[in-house]
Amino acid sequence: MTDLSIIIINYRSWVPLGKCLDSILNQNNFKAKILVLDNNSDDNIFNDFKKKYNSVEWFKNDENLGFAKACNIGSKKVNSKWILFLNPDTLIPENCFENLANKVKDSENEIISIKQLNEKGIDTHAYGIFLNLYSLNGIFRFIYRLVYGLSKKTNSAKLSFSPDWVSGSFMLIKRKDFIRIGGWDENFWMYYEDMDICKRAKKHGIATKFYNDLYCYHFHGKSSRIDLETKIKSKYQVIKSSFIFINKHYHGLHGIALYFLLRLSILIELFLLSPFLKEKRGILNKILGF
Repeated sequence: MTDLSIIIINYRSWVPLGKCLDSILNQNNFKAKILVLDNNSDDNIFNDFKKKYNSVEWFKNDENLGFAKACNIGSKKVNSKWILFLNPDTLIPENCFENLANKVKDSENEIISIKQLNEKGIDTHAYGIFLNLYSLNGIFRFIYRLVYGLSKKTNSAKLSFSPDWVSGSFMLIKRKDFIRIGGWDENFWMYYEDMDICKRAKKHGIATKFYNDLYCYHFHGKSSRIDLETKIKSKYQVIKSSFIFINKHYHGLHGIALYFLLRLSILIELFLLSPFLKEKRGILNKILGF
């Protein structure tokens, strides 16, 4: 897997980004083209990083374009066989890429990801089942996974398996497959774009593959938890993107039922918690404008 480009989208995540780049550049027996697209962090740090990491290709967007659109822009700047979409708040252990290259050398028609550990070394299960009537709440998800043998405990015991979707925080795909799928859907400003691209991939005969015997560290949400306003905007985008996903992939009675039940469950939660949490009040104010 020497013919690889790594695309990282940054928004005010400079400290974790620096650690991420160091971990990539310190990989053994591995070379890749690294691109960082900054979504207009507007904090006067961009040029310092560009100077410090001069082997990295740097691009600065004029505004915060979100994850999907920025990734698409980055993908058009490369012509490698493979593309790895990687979050800036990840750390790559020594020899990870070399070991991954050995696994995927004969891979065909797959979107590939690996285990992600948080700062405590706990598996975050960076994959899931598609949003549907069976995954609206924890009880339904538990029953669904139990019936179909999709429990996290069962999956964690396997060296590899094929979940419905894998996280876009570490997503490896051949460029020709990425183009065939149509790239990231830019209607998803942030969140659910990884679930969407995996669902479209399956329609093109492209499966997902998740390796449990390889891992990286992922320190979630560093750029989405900067302040209260950013937290509210981030949580709102999760909700908004879930409805975009439903409207895109489900139609008829199934789509109507899913839309109604999801909206109802979200509103109930927000109404119950908004008197106690300022963040929930802010999200409720935004969602009522749907």
